[in-house]
Amino acid sequence: MRKMTVRVLITVIIALTTCMLVILFLVANVNTVARQYEDNISRAMESRQLVAQISENIYQTESQVWQHIVNENEMEYEKHEERIDGLLVDMSDLMSKLQDSLTDEEDRTLSHEVIRRYGGFKSSVQVVLDLSRQGAKQSAQYYVDKELNPYFDTANELLDAVRQKTTENSSLAEQQMTESISKARIEAIVCLVVVGLITAVCILLVVRSGRLIVDQQEEEFRQHQQRVMDLQYNIIVAMANLIESRDEDTGFHVKRTSWYVDQIARKLAADSPYGEQLDDAYLENLWKAAPLHDVGKIRISDTILCKPGKLTAEEFETMKTHAAEGGKIIYETMRDIEEPAYIEMAHDMAQYHHERWDGTGYPEGLAGQEIPLCARIMAVADVFDALTSKRCYKPAMTVDAAYQIIAESSGSHFDPIVADAFISIRPLVEEYFAAMQEEEQRENE
Repeated sequence: MRKMTVRVLITVIIALTTCMLVILFLVANVNTVARQYEDNISRAMESRQLVAQISENIYQTESQVWQHIVNENEMEYEKHEERIDGLLVDMSDLMSKLQDSLTDEEDRTLSHEVIRRYGGFKSSVQVVLDLSRQGAKQSAQYYVDKELNPYFDTANELLDAVRQKTTENSSLAEQQMTESISKARIEAIVCLVVVGLITAVCILLVVRSGRLIVDQQEEEFRQHQQRVMDLQYNIIVAMANLIESRDEDTGFHVKRTSWYVDQIARKLAADSPYGEQLDDAYLENLWKAAPLHDVGKIRISDTILCKPGKLTAEEFETMKTHAAEGGKIIYETMRDIEEPAYIEMAHDMAQYHHERWDGTGYPEGLAGQEIPLCARIMAVADVFDALTSKRCYKPAMTVDAAYQIIAESSGSHFDPIVADAFISIRPLVEEYFAAMQEEEQRENE
């Protein structure tokens, strides 16, 4: 079965490779035609632009010649002559460029005729200027009518012919390119259909012969992934429980806060402005990251962490560093072994779960929406569990008293939307809290 699967796969690869080579060949041909078309269009546009400039120069030259004839001022003579000289020089350059830009033989013949007549035109212009300078105005006008005007008319006619011919060439190039692309498209479609049929048959054989193997491999891979994920999560929880056990907590703090966080988030997802942010992936990362929120306590000495009395100001400042240290630990130890979204959430929960809505928290004094949502959720869960749990430095508080503090701290310590969500699920919390107390008592007996 595996040999047949390999052979079919090789056939599919050969078919796909052939298809790709043919398509690449067709694409290359189309690109060549397109480049030729672009070159033709570019040349045609350049030619039309040069023709327009030459026509404009002819018109301006004619105008300057007439102004020279009717002029009586010596200084004006010089100005007109300078302008005419400049126009003639420009016209020579433009005609040379026009000749270079044309590739069609008929166009070049028309352009050459314009250039050929231009030599006589320059001489005629000079004769007119000399006659005008000498005061022979009527002779100059006569020369314009007999010599220059016919050139103007003939040159414009020839230039119009060049313009028309370049336009026709552009249209022909566009038509040729369209035909080439249509032909290439049809060839590509035929090629794809043929190869597609071959590939479909091969894939059908692969599916029929290899379905069991693929399904088995997928199931083995899924089970392996699940075992790895379970192992990772169990290691995380075990590490979190080990850290929490240093201050005489049995590990239930990790379990309870994770549950509280999950229930708050689900309530927010169902009925709050944060619903769009709380998708399935966010919810899963949230409860998986929750056990790591106090990982920074590993860097706090037992002298401070397990102190039965009230901490001094200096000790409390040291204790507060566990939040920032937790964020560092997660980045340092887990960045290369977990998904980026999970790492960011675990970091944010550890680093910012002691920030307060009014900006008086630590370690950065963030306020309001500046605090990541996951940390705002953890803040409520962490405080509630801390209030209702016995510690070496305090007795446990009742659920009623803890809920009263949560409500009073809404808008100051806690995000009011998150606090309201926690208050709204109080029946679920009380039921879970009672069950956990019974489980903890059984474990302690």
